[in-house]
Amino acid sequence: MKSLKNIIITLSVFAGIAALAYFAYLVPFYEPETSDFSTSIGKLLSADYLTVLIPLFLIIGLTTAGIVLVVILRRILAKTDKTHSRFAEVRTGRQKGTAPRQKPVWFMVLRWIIMITFTVIAIWGGLIFGMGVSGLSIPILSCPWNTEEMTSSSCYYLSHLNELFELPWYQILIFLGSTVGFILLLGRAICGFLCPVGLMQDIMDRIRRKTKTEGIKMNEKMYRAVTPVKWCLVLIMIGLCFAGGNFCNFCPAVAVAPVLAGMSTSLYVSGFLMILVLMGGFFKRRSFCMICPLGTIMGFFHKISLFRIKKDTQSCTECGACYEACPMGIKTIYTEREKVDVTSANCIMCGECIRCCPEDKALSMTCAGIRLYTSSRKTIMSGYEPDKKGGSDK
Repeated sequence: MKSLKNIIITLSVFAGIAALAYFAYLVPFYEPETSDFSTSIGKLLSADYLTVLIPLFLIIGLTTAGIVLVVILRRILAKTDKTHSRFAEVRTGRQKGTAPRQKPVWFMVLRWIIMITFTVIAIWGGLIFGMGVSGLSIPILSCPWNTEEMTSSSCYYLSHLNELFELPWYQILIFLGSTVGFILLLGRAICGFLCPVGLMQDIMDRIRRKTKTEGIKMNEKMYRAVTPVKWCLVLIMIGLCFAGGNFCNFCPAVAVAPVLAGMSTSLYVSGFLMILVLMGGFFKRRSFCMICPLGTIMGFFHKISLFRIKKDTQSCTECGACYEACPMGIKTIYTEREKVDVTSANCIMCGECIRCCPEDKALSMTCAGIRLYTSSRKTIMSGYEPDKKGGSDK
């Protein structure tokens, strides 16, 4: 009965997403009067650029309204539900007094610098550096709708296989070689270090923390519930080309890169999905990464990626701090008691598990066997300082 229930849920999710894909192909979220696919630095500095940004302003506005509405509804629930109200302050960090502030960790600072730099290059790289390497394909948001980028995107041809095999053989080889090369070299570290959509979700998470808004804490049952959605999106992404559809019409990435680059493009359901991505990233860090079809495909190769998460099982005390910190909800990272390599197909190499691990060298991130980042008790303890206003760490 349980397996039958899972099959029914999976088929229902698949049907729902397929219906969304169909309407994404038909109904525009935003459609400019004239489509302008030319970009230039002069255009980005002109007043007309604000007109191009209208769909992005709409997305930001609707996202803000949606977040405020959810917060209001949750506060109403807190007033009517005494149990919820009792623990709300603890979960949001609104306790009396002030919490200690942790000093920035060098690894996290470096990750943010890389993400921001790559986002700029992925969107405006062609204008800044020229189109010298535009033949390469990388499995990340270098949106193919933005014609002024440094590189092309693997996701376009993965969802348009019919167009891929119409290319000259040498272009097919370049596509396959560059795509596979990036995946083998970085794996899902691409998600944690390079993905602009991941950066946007991390920014939304930072905004939530700064505003001390309560997030959504997922349990194992909830993580299992999103699995059918993830696989359905993979099937739709690859299979839409055979049904005559266009995955780009409801890919949230289309609502970002082309518009920021100055392209007046139509946004279909992709615009509404970007609203959900930003709202989801606000209440649950990296929520879209859990169902991202491109990230799932990259996860297939996690066993041969150069980036690994290693664990010293003798040092691990099974405190669960790594599991609590993991935005992807990977539980095996602290339950594993035998294997040294605990790299998962869902791991985005964000390093949060290592940052929060209180035991020396219990967790580490390596690249080609070279240790890059290691958990340290001293780093955690020395990373806290008393609040300048006189707060304590109690």
